[in-house]
Amino acid sequence: MMLSPPYYLLLALLLSLCNDIASAFCPSNDVMSSSRPRFSPLSMAASNDISSKIRYLGSGDEAIIRPGVVLVAPAHEYDHFLMKSAVFVYAIGLDENEDMIIRGVIIDHPTAFTISEMSPNVMGSLSDNLMFRGGRSGADSAMLLHSAGGADGHVKGTGEMIGSSGIYEGGVVSAMEAADAGLANPDQFKFFFNYMQFRENELDDMFKGVVDDDGKLDEWVSLEVPPEYVLDSDVERGEMWSKLRNTIREIRQG
Repeated sequence: MMLSPPYYLLLALLLSLCNDIASAFCPSNDVMSSSRPRFSPLSMAASNDISSKIRYLGSGDEAIIRPGVVLVAPAHEYDHFLMKSAVFVYAIGLDENEDMIIRGVIIDHPTAFTISEMSPNVMGSLSDNLMFRGGRSGADSAMLLHSAGGADGHVKGTGEMIGSSGIYEGGVVSAMEAADAGLANPDQFKFFFNYMQFRENELDDMFKGVVDDDGKLDEWVSLEVPPEYVLDSDVERGEMWSKLRNTIREIRQG
């Protein structure tokens, strides 16, 4: 596993829903960041189009891990949260003890609730967006990821892009305004509560591969994917994991 050197930085407390709205659902600020077409499920059949959208960044000890990548679990991962999961890494840095910390959210673990059911302060066009469970850590804090930030975007106050992912964090008030004005599509926004947090040695253990029944080494894989993959809310639990696993097979087969 290779942690990308440019991100050996002190973890900053970045914008979360708590910084934007007063919400009983989100009592803590301790969150790191870092016409209406639906996103259609993509066929994972071999095609140049699919390969051009996804960049393979290695597996196991050779995997590159940096903000903006998606980590895809192996079939042998049996952790309750990580089993059949795809994890979007949104921050890497040092904690108060100068230990390396990696934070990410599971992108295909939807809950049965909309954001407005969990936080009535989120209203308008975004109120029907599903809430996703990002992981086990975070004291039920919430965060917003979206693709409407940056200098040319309509959501302000989001800070820099997360890696090269095309994804930004925060700015929920501006996001509601942009969506209600028709300047951004509600499908560009995805809400999470909680996150996964790993220390470097935990990732080292996770990324040790296991030989499967076919005699092949099955390991965690790092990918760069289009923002639509991360922000797709029309997925069941493990569905994006399955799609990305199929894509990995296609890439490896050439």
